[in-house]
Amino acid sequence: MFNIIQLNSNKYPPVLAKSGYAVKELWISGEPDFEDEFCLAMVGTRSPSGLAMNSIKNIVRALKGHRVRIVSGLAQGIDSFCHEAAIENNLPTTAVIAQGLDCPLQGSQKVLADKILKHGGNIITPFAPGTRAFLSSFVKRNTIISGMSNAAIIVESRLKGGAMHTAKFCVKEGKLLLAMPGNPLCETSKGCNWLIHKKQAQTIWSMEELPEALGLNSLFPYTQYPIPHTLKNPNSKFPTLPNWAAKGTMLQIGEICEQSQKPVNEVLAAITELELQGMCSVRNGSVVFF
Repeated sequence: MFNIIQLNSNKYPPVLAKSGYAVKELWISGEPDFEDEFCLAMVGTRSPSGLAMNSIKNIVRALKGHRVRIVSGLAQGIDSFCHEAAIENNLPTTAVIAQGLDCPLQGSQKVLADKILKHGGNIITPFAPGTRAFLSSFVKRNTIISGMSNAAIIVESRLKGGAMHTAKFCVKEGKLLLAMPGNPLCETSKGCNWLIHKKQAQTIWSMEELPEALGLNSLFPYTQYPIPHTLKNPNSKFPTLPNWAAKGTMLQIGEICEQSQKPVNEVLAAITELELQGMCSVRNGSVVFF
């Protein structure tokens, strides 16, 4: 069972209605209740690293208690993790799909879609009934994900892919874009690291500061895009090379963890920041400082 929402309807997602990516009609399963909610797009690769699920859980947990709706694309990997995390933390979630609502979803996608609807979320699409998914359909789906959201988080992404399309659409409309820094040796982190390096995305350094960075302390309704806030960097002791990393030295990740007495996730985040500042380079699994 699904309904049609017209662009001039008060049920139409309010941020999308003001976006250049608005469409005349949306098809929706579930309740079309977007009023007074902050829509946050969370997207990423279909083949995430082992740390991705933990990152998503921490992000969504930090938003618990706020009137936030998680928007994603129901794809395998990061998208599905984000929908699941929203449900676990009692946040509403919207899945935007690249086909008509009468075209059956398969396997785990169908299971998750049913779960989203059962917990009060919704499934929406810009495609009329009977429309099957094609490669080009996913680009349009990503414009809706970006267009209806106040801000977006890229959790993990390769340099090319749907998540980077969503990021591009978000930047084009001047919306707040955040990204998780990742292991510079990992292909699925290169998209996020590139967005941060190009200053198109702000870095998520602290989950505690995330609600403030998203502007969630502002009054509802969100009639305008939130004003970006600068996230503080808790690794501020890394603006210069650590005293154990002399210029010209080459260290393995394990050696850095041992010498710095820091867990590997903190070390990788620090290395990413240093590399983006041009203070080191990762070569064949080793980090060269200069």
